[in-house]
Amino acid sequence: MLGIFFLLVWVTVIAALTSHERNRSALLLTEHNDDELGPSLPSDDPALLIRYYHVALARNLPVREEQLLRINLACALNAVSDHRQALEELDRVQLQQLSPTEVALWLNNRAYTLVFLGNPHDAVGHLDDAVELLLGDDGACRDPLLSACISGTRGIAELHRQSYQAAEAALLSALRSEEESVSLQFDPEWQVDPGRTAERWFWLGEVAKAEHKPTEARRRYERAAAYPHTPFGRRAKQALGEAAVATPDPEPPPVPAAPSTSSA
Repeated sequence: MLGIFFLLVWVTVIAALTSHERNRSALLLTEHNDDELGPSLPSDDPALLIRYYHVALARNLPVREEQLLRINLACALNAVSDHRQALEELDRVQLQQLSPTEVALWLNNRAYTLVFLGNPHDAVGHLDDAVELLLGDDGACRDPLLSACISGTRGIAELHRQSYQAAEAALLSALRSEEESVSLQFDPEWQVDPGRTAERWFWLGEVAKAEHKPTEARRRYERAAAYPHTPFGRRAKQALGEAAVATPDPEPPPVPAAPSTSSA
């Protein structure tokens, strides 16, 4: 039974990585039938996913699939803020085994990791390389949804470089591009990912907070908090309680000047 389970885990992970599911913290295990495999794994527990990914990697996998699984493991490690270990997993990936689009995915994930290891400048260089890999011979993007994720990562990197206008533009572009990509699928099963949406609104809130715009920061955190079951939805809810984004008290009306009593 366990052999069947881990085979299904592996197939699901690879299928997700080679399709349009690019969420860094996405939990890519399928919801199996309870009678066959027991209850499905919780979708908000990257620590549990990390355990299963390690078990899967201990098996004898085809070389290419092992590389993709390591990228996915790095996503889960980033979700629990273990960025150092995430970088180690990404640096074990054999890029020659991947397609250009998959290398772009690797670059995006490595850029995200570098930001939180204090190196947003190198992260931006990775993202520039990823964009080039996604351009086809006709100049069109091979994967618009991955391109949106790259814009989102760029926004986070620019925020950490204190380039606030560039950060805001990139994060808004990511939100807009994902909505457009999903609408072009003409498939009711395709939906904008709530985890990505919450994360982008959260970082937009951080941009406004850094620019000392508490009202705008609060509005953006509220947009993120509208997805309470996502990690960044919960972080946004916490941010809303901070004094820096508290709703300012209305200013008291001006006191009218006292009438003059002086004589001409």
